[in-house]
This record gives sequence, structure tokens and C-alpha cells, in this order.
Amino acid sequence: MPTLAAAFLTLILALFQGAAMASNLVTDIERIRQTDKSDQIDISTTVQSHIATGTGRKDVERRLQQQGFTLHEQPEAADKTRTLIAVRKEKGLIASLGFHDEIRVVIIFDNDKVKHASGLLIYRAL
Repeated sequence: MPTLAAAFLTLILALFQGAAMASNLVTDIERIRQTDKSDQIDISTTVQSHIATGTGRKDVERRLQQQGFTLHEQPEAADKTRTLIAVRKEKGLIASLGFHDEIRVVIIFDNDKVKHASGLLIYRAL
């Protein structure tokens, strides 16, 4: 009986880990690209499903960096909000030739909490 319980627990943990990886922002955006070949796609809804209003700045920055984004801090706005632009460029042989997708996420923070998040998936070509 203990062996069956251990196997069941292992299966449950594997399912949760798989679900966590499947809910990765980049993975979800790659799925969008598979069905939409437009040169510019508004991915704000997908970004907002991963970066909720009220989320702390450090958590957002950590998660974006873990997914390969480069972070670009913008100057403070007149209303004291801060904007962070996160960019992730596809890597590989085709990308090195100048053809690649770029994910651009724009996050506005108010008191180090997400106020608004949006994004674009842009196809870059020479």
C-alpha cells in the first residue's frame, strides 16, 4: 500500500510541475505564434494573465529574467509611476541572420506594484 501511495504522490507532483511549465509566459506566446503569422500581434491579454495587477516589482523582474528577458528601466513619469520594458529576442541561426521574433512587455509600476501590463509580439526582418 505505501508503494501505491508514493507512486500516486509522484504522479500528482509531476502533473503540477508540468502545469507550471505549461503556464510559462514565453510558452504561451510561442503558441500564439504557431497560429498567427502577423508581423505584429497584441499579446496584452496573455501578458496580463501572467503578470497580474498588484504583483510586486521584484517578483515580476525575477520571473521575466528567468524566462530570458532583458530589462530596461525607463525614467520616472510625472505621476511618479515607473515603466519597465522587458525584451526577449529569439536566438538561433535564423535570428543571427536578422529574422526573429521579439517579445516586448511593458509594465507600469505604482509604488513598486504592477499598475498595468501590456505586450507585443513583433516579427523582425532585415
